[in-house]
Amino acid sequence: MADLPARWAALGLLRPRSQPLPEGARARLAHLAELRDIGGPSEAARAGAEFAGERWMPPDLLGVRPWLTPDVGAREVVPAVLRAEWTGFLALLGEHGPWVYAPDVRALQDLSGAYAALVTAARGAPETAVLLAAERSLTLGAHRTLLVRLEVTPYRQSTRSGVTADGLHDLETMFWTLAGTQAAQAHARWQARR
Repeated sequence: MADLPARWAALGLLRPRSQPLPEGARARLAHLAELRDIGGPSEAARAGAEFAGERWMPPDLLGVRPWLTPDVGAREVVPAVLRAEWTGFLALLGEHGPWVYAPDVRALQDLSGAYAALVTAARGAPETAVLLAAERSLTLGAHRTLLVRLEVTPYRQSTRSGVTADGLHDLETMFWTLAGTQAAQAHARWQARR
């Protein structure tokens, strides 16, 4: 296996496990870190302005919405999603997790559960399996970096699971597929009502 730090660096992570993770934070890796109810254009504009500096918000939201142009500015991403899908919840799933826009509480719970399954599996996986899964996922889209984002902290515990790189890749793929399916359904519903 090639040099692990060099392979992480190739994925954009120069210093794996460089951010401390207090014990309480470990249990909250998949809990909501941010939540905004986007009920109309003014809330969308406020959220867009508030989170414009968040590195992953634009690629996470745009990566599952091919009907939006990929060059939407960071401040305009949330208003663009609102115009395409109407009201919903903007959320950050864990401090190092994905940004999502869900049409309702149930959809948000489903996304949160799918992300929690990935975190739980990765937590007990060996570093080589996590790295292989991250390399595979990133080839499918720039926003597919959930395992890389987690690896910035020492979140993994002693190897306890038999999860493979394929299993981790499948869990991340299921998460992004669910996010894309929810977005497409919300977009179709909103377009049909207009």
